[in-house]
Amino acid sequence: MRQIRIVLTGFGTVGREFIRLIKEKSERIKENYNLELRLVAVGGRDGFIGSEEGLRLDSLSEARPGSQSLADYARNFHMPLTTRYGKADVLVEAAPTDVERGEPGFTHIMTAFRNRMDVIAISKGALVARYDTVFEAAKANKVRVKYSGATAAALPTKDIGEISLAGSEIVGIEGILNGTTNYILTRMQEDGLSFEEALLTAQQKGIAETNPDLDVKGIDSACKILLLSNDLLGTHYSLKDLSIQGIDQVTKEQIAGAKGRGMKYKLLARAHKQEGNVHISIAPMEIGPGHLLAAVDDTNKGIVFQTDTMGEVCVLGGSSSPRGAAAAALKDLINLYRDH
Repeated sequence: MRQIRIVLTGFGTVGREFIRLIKEKSERIKENYNLELRLVAVGGRDGFIGSEEGLRLDSLSEARPGSQSLADYARNFHMPLTTRYGKADVLVEAAPTDVERGEPGFTHIMTAFRNRMDVIAISKGALVARYDTVFEAAKANKVRVKYSGATAAALPTKDIGEISLAGSEIVGIEGILNGTTNYILTRMQEDGLSFEEALLTAQQKGIAETNPDLDVKGIDSACKILLLSNDLLGTHYSLKDLSIQGIDQVTKEQIAGAKGRGMKYKLLARAHKQEGNVHISIAPMEIGPGHLLAAVDDTNKGIVFQTDTMGEVCVLGGSSSPRGAAAAALKDLINLYRDH
């Protein structure tokens, strides 16, 4: 039985779901993959709690997300909040995303590299802001980085591009990569709502954040297609190299007009090779019933890879939720350390 010592940074809803999944799936993971997962530290805004014997998953699973719960845990179990953690095998980075500076994730990741730890990134910020720096440092320290959860959560975008399409040249990627915007457009399409009305519905259901700008302005979709392009198409782009348009200017009249023509509006993230260059755009577009992504409604997502030898390959679905993102990180963890 191989023991994997895990450090988690970020105790938000995704971080807590990751802990819940470790607790729920631990026996199955032992049986199927010969791995014993031990959570040895969790870090938040005010510091880390840690234990070489492993933290109490039952207590953390039931705690409210947020740094205060880590302080409460430290007090209840008579341990200090520290500025660093002990020795571990892997960092799971789930701190809040800052796509401009990449912090605090970038600092967490670079610290893990110096400690010769592998990294699984759920948060997109560090990779979007400092992609080349992160991977140069990983190579220099001879460690590995996985980030399925940052490229559309539970939808297996990166895995398909890297593994299932090995040997083919990917010449284009087109995806509906944000469940919140897709839900808003679906409600506008099916219920005749304005953007403002559909957004309010999404917020009331907990699908959209109180501040929805990252989603509705297209930034989240841009981050995901950027990471996929840098990884699968060999680009070295940042957000400033992309054409980004969100859905906040889409009107109910535009939606109604498209519906009358048998079309749907979708926020499409697209990366296409053309004459030796890769062009990336994010924009709401009309698509018809023959499009492979036309049936992707509500909070579902989907992606199409265009290849030179395998034709078009499409995958749909994947939970748009904290649990889905946490499950992607757990998948990365298993695939890093399983016996192949």
